[in-house]
Amino acid sequence: MSEALIAPTYSEAYELRRQFRQLYGAGAALDYLFATVPPTGAQLEAWLATDANLTAFQRTISTQVGASTVCAGGAAVAAVVGSATALAYMRDSDTGRAAMLNAKTAMTAVLGSATACGALLTSSAFRGALYDNETAWALWVASANGRNALSAIAAEHANATSTHVSPAGIGTGTRVMLVQQKATGTTQTSYAGSNADTYTTSSLAYIDRYVRVPGLTHRSAGASSTSWIRYVIV
Repeated sequence: MSEALIAPTYSEAYELRRQFRQLYGAGAALDYLFATVPPTGAQLEAWLATDANLTAFQRTISTQVGASTVCAGGAAVAAVVGSATALAYMRDSDTGRAAMLNAKTAMTAVLGSATACGALLTSSAFRGALYDNETAWALWVASANGRNALSAIAAEHANATSTHVSPAGIGTGTRVMLVQQKATGTTQTSYAGSNADTYTTSSLAYIDRYVRVPGLTHRSAGASSTSWIRYVIV
C-alpha cells in the first residue's frame, strides 16, 4: 500500500494514459484533463454539463487504468477535486474511489480542500473504503481538513452507567470511527473501546481520538460520572 502512495513520475503518468488509449480507444476526458493548459475545477464542471463529456468522464474512471491515470496527474486530479460533479462521480465509482485512496497525488489534493473532504464523507461507501485503507486513513487523520470533516458529521452519545453500551446503530463488528471523548461529573472518568477500556480520559473537555473501533462501546466510572463520545458510523 505504501508503494501505491508514491507520486508517479511524468513518464509513468504518460504511460498510464497510453495504456488507457490502447485498451479502451478514444480518451476525450483524458485529452481534456491532460491538455497543455489543464482545466480548472470550474472549467471541468462546465465541461461535464454536456452529456457526451460526462459519459466520457464516467467511462474513464470506471476502469482501473483510467481512474489511476486521472489520480496520477496533479493538475488533472486538482480539477476533479475542484469540480463537485467530477468529485461525486469519482467518489461513487468503485474504481475511482480506490484510485483516489491509493494515490498520494490524489490524497494531497483532496486533503487540501475542506469542501472536498466533507463531500467525500457523505458517502458510506467512501467512509468504508477509507476505514479499511491503513495508509489513506493515517493521511486523513493527520490532516486538519480530514479531522474537521469527520468531526462535522460526528454524532454524540452519553452513558452514565458503569456498563459498556453502544450508541444506537452499533453492533458487534460495526465499523465505527471514535472522534472525541470526554467525561463529566464530580468523579468523572470515561472509558471507550470495543467492550474494553481501551481509551480512558477524565477530561471535562472533548479530547481528540480519531481512531477506528469496531463495535464501539463506552462506559463511565459509575456514580457521579458520565461518559461522552463523538463518533461516525461507516
